[in-house]
Amino acid sequence: MESMERALLYAMTNFSGIIIIIIMLYSRRNTSLKTSEKVYFNNTLITIGVLLFISSMLWFCECSAELDIINNLMAVCYSATLPLIGMFYVFYCECRMSDEREVPRTKKTIFLLPVIFNAFVSLISIFNGIYFDIVDSKYVRGPLYSIPFVVMFAYLIYASVTTYLTAKKQVNLTKKPEFLFLASFSILPVISGVIQMIFYGAEFMAISMVISILIVYNEIQNRLISIDPLTITNNKWQLNRYLERVGKSLSPQMMLFVMFIDIDNYKSILRTYGREGGNEAIVEAATRLKKICSGTHDFLCRIGTDRFVIVAQRPSEPDADNTRTEISRKFEELGKQDFKAYEITVSIGLAGAEAIESMDDVDALIAEAEKDMRKIRSVAKRFADRFGN
Repeated sequence: MESMERALLYAMTNFSGIIIIIIMLYSRRNTSLKTSEKVYFNNTLITIGVLLFISSMLWFCECSAELDIINNLMAVCYSATLPLIGMFYVFYCECRMSDEREVPRTKKTIFLLPVIFNAFVSLISIFNGIYFDIVDSKYVRGPLYSIPFVVMFAYLIYASVTTYLTAKKQVNLTKKPEFLFLASFSILPVISGVIQMIFYGAEFMAISMVISILIVYNEIQNRLISIDPLTITNNKWQLNRYLERVGKSLSPQMMLFVMFIDIDNYKSILRTYGREGGNEAIVEAATRLKKICSGTHDFLCRIGTDRFVIVAQRPSEPDADNTRTEISRKFEELGKQDFKAYEITVSIGLAGAEAIESMDDVDALIAEAEKDMRKIRSVAKRFADRFGN
């Protein structure tokens, strides 16, 4: 009966390895992740895959005296890999929670120290048996075998706590579910890891990690559906969902306002600097708008080539108009911080509603805001022509 259970675990481990390979192949094409995020997510996948491979090799080489060297090597790799999984997942979560492209060097160094120490102890365990020993060609746990597990648990719990607290404080309703998914990653690995530590042979922690990473990857795929790949902002599909959801639960003291934002002279930029220059202008505009909306309840999305929408809840139209003026001011200020070959300015239209009952209301609100934007742009153009500005 025990051999059947071991054979089943062996088969499940190999199948889980195939799933990891498939996720890795598809995640390479994902455009909703920044470069650093993709690196850390793929490193998490690789280390989980390595753990699955090592588990299979330990079972395969068991009781074979000719393979004692491989047994020792696999045991070292197993102990050294566990904290690596947790560390790479922490780095991935850190990148997701901040707008930074990379984990700060000081924080990265702090997180690397336990991994380096654990790898060293894993290596010397071949000689002193602290983590493991190979007795009669069989893997035997050492007195401190639980240390790599504890270090990995510490990483995963840290990632869960920080992402959960970020989700609780998140004012952007579209990001909140994502951080809760990230926080849930550690649940299965920690529970199965504790069981594996208590019951020798119950080696399904790596399999549980595959299930957890599948949940996270599914959330990444859902984000890909709702994210504009060029600017990494929400797209029109996500805007419709957001307006329909928020519009029906709007507070009686609040109105829902749509600000329709269009890049001025975009066609001129496109003609002069080509497609690459046009994309640069769009990304720059999106970056400024994301900084402006950061830390607020306002919702930002891209709905067309050079068009963006900000959805805001305000008590009255004058309050919304003040917000529009403030966005224009901040947009210009952010533009002054970095030299560009051309100036990027925007025109902003405004439209409000007391409730959203259907998708027709959504389309009508956006159309009204666009109409207001065109009116403002026309007035600005006449003013510029008249005074030669």
